[in-house]
Amino acid sequence: MAFLEKIGWRYWVLAIVMGVGLPALATLISVDPVIRFGLWLVLINGCLAIGVGRVIARKLQPGWWLLIWPVIYLLGALWFLPRYTRYFAIVYVCLSYLAYGLTQAKIESKS
Repeated sequence: MAFLEKIGWRYWVLAIVMGVGLPALATLISVDPVIRFGLWLVLINGCLAIGVGRVIARKLQPGWWLLIWPVIYLLGALWFLPRYTRYFAIVYVCLSYLAYGLTQAKIESKS
């Protein structure tokens, strides 16, 4: 179990479900492109990226874990989503890193 904690298994599972599972499901049930873009890609995944960055900073976990979610999302986008959605991986890296940095700065200023 220590090895699984060391590699951040919770982030891997979350990334696989949200990054590959949800695009596959959206493709299977033919979600409307407007809903897929507005609700799912911008709101839900954007909030997920911010949340992951904050949690990683608060728990003082390795910064490279910020890449788990965007990379897995990119794989899901390559397999299941239109071409324009691939660029959201860059947006998610930026959001995660920004949330990570701001949360870390807040933690350091309190101590």
